[in-house]
Amino acid sequence: MPQNYPSPATIRNRRIVGLLILAALIWGIVAGVGALFGWVGSLFNQNQAPTIAAGDTCQSQQIRVDAHVGTVDSTNQLAFNPSDVPYFWFSITNTGSVECKFNVGADVSFFKVTSGSDSIWSSKDCNSPRVASEPILLLPNQEVSAGPSSWDRVRSTNSGCSATDGLVAVASGGASYVLEAEVNGVLSNNKPQFVLN
Repeated sequence: MPQNYPSPATIRNRRIVGLLILAALIWGIVAGVGALFGWVGSLFNQNQAPTIAAGDTCQSQQIRVDAHVGTVDSTNQLAFNPSDVPYFWFSITNTGSVECKFNVGADVSFFKVTSGSDSIWSSKDCNSPRVASEPILLLPNQEVSAGPSSWDRVRSTNSGCSATDGLVAVASGGASYVLEAEVNGVLSNNKPQFVLN
């Protein structure tokens, strides 16, 4: 009894269908693995924009802090004569798309002055009481600045941070220093360098 073999056209069509099914399976596996890695990566991506509702507590990733050095009227200045008093302050911006609440009070806001690897001064050493403050509402992309506070041009210790604590004056005559701000755990985006003449 003669056998009925499929025609060459049928064999070709079956091969094409098989290749298409195989290609679809490979594409599905690759897409699934890519999506899985993307999801896992998003769990560990600290720079990913957080999703919060309006009025919630701000996430640290959406907060930008900038440190400033200057004068008592909050004018930026990076060189100071012997009789000048440097003032420090920070500005803070909510880079998110909705308003949120963030604590920027004196109990969570600090400044640090360094010179190279030498830690010169820290407001964490100050003896003034730190009273807990309420969070403020930060509108999207609206910069808010704190009031300036003076630096006595002294090296701080665990006994205090001001000249009234009997601390040693820092070097001047062209000595260079760097300021860093920290607000509620968020470090300043910049570290301005300034000079004491």
